[in-house]
Amino acid sequence: MEAIISGVIQGITEFFPISSSGHLVLLHNAFGMKEPQIAFDIFLHLGTLVSILIFFWKDIHNLFGKDRPMLILLAIASIPTFAIGITFEESIEKLFSMPKTTGLMLMITGIWLGLASFYNNISKENKKLGLLNSFIIGVAQGVAIIPGISRSGATIATGMLTGLDKETSFRFAFLLAIPAILGASVVKASKISMSMVSEDAVYFIIGGLTAMAVGNFAIRALLRLVERNQLYLFGVYCLVVGGMIVVSM
Repeated sequence: MEAIISGVIQGITEFFPISSSGHLVLLHNAFGMKEPQIAFDIFLHLGTLVSILIFFWKDIHNLFGKDRPMLILLAIASIPTFAIGITFEESIEKLFSMPKTTGLMLMITGIWLGLASFYNNISKENKKLGLLNSFIIGVAQGVAIIPGISRSGATIATGMLTGLDKETSFRFAFLLAIPAILGASVVKASKISMSMVSEDAVYFIIGGLTAMAVGNFAIRALLRLVERNQLYLFGVYCLVVGGMIVVSM
């Protein structure tokens, strides 16, 4: 049951910009797990990665055809993501056992999303995705390794704040998630395999499959909300939930 609930939470919050890692920290804490569940959480991310691959399969196919220049932009954006992740890996892992910090970061996510929605309403910009924008979005994704900072929220919102249209920001944000999740999985591969052996592989598999199934619905729902410029709704949610966590912890 814990695996299923964790998979549902991951499937929803990986795509809805309300921080999957932050919600998993709070969920594990509610289940009485005081130690960070890094290996299990990464495995859940692999489940939602499959959802991304299914939803964006045409875009991924085009990366090796007519849309090949996008590969360069994704590579540029991945550099700061991996640099931040490797440099601050140990420090960030400690935050996974600090719910109050997660609450604060959720509030920052809320403000971030609100600013992006407001700027998109008043801005007439419609820039093309370039090297600088790609790098900035990559930095935002790197910052999102902090639990409570939404990866999808940070990357989509930052894309909009740099002048990209909503659809381009959405598409690039999730294509950029592919190397990030794969990279984290490779780095933690030994920890994942040891955890699956020492604990229960079924627990991991059930959680991953649940995350994949729920994620397929969540990503489609998010696209509709992004097209309507309703990211601010998630911003309000993050501010309220984050504030409640900070006050109660």
